[in-house]
Amino acid sequence: MAERATYGITALRYAGSQIVEAMMGLMDATAARWDLRPAPTRVNQVVDRLVEGDTIISLFPDDEGRLHPGPEVKVDVLPEGTETLSLDDERPGRMLDDLPRF
Repeated sequence: MAERATYGITALRYAGSQIVEAMMGLMDATAARWDLRPAPTRVNQVVDRLVEGDTIISLFPDDEGRLHPGPEVKVDVLPEGTETLSLDDERPGRMLDDLPRF
């Protein structure tokens, strides 16, 4: 069985209230370093990675700029049928709206 990749999202871009891009990078096997640094990635490409079975985690910066793992990212479907992103377990300080914008 093929090993699934782990990606991290560090920031989001919105058009109005809709997420349109994520700064997403490929993490190493320990999820401690980048194999591929984050780059702007369209939401449909993020959704494709999730559908393929890859893991995507949110990464939240602290006051010193270090990134800390947050909840896993999942696909959500808006009432009009548009696919978007949400977090598996949102809590104060660890919500999509808390990620930086780019």
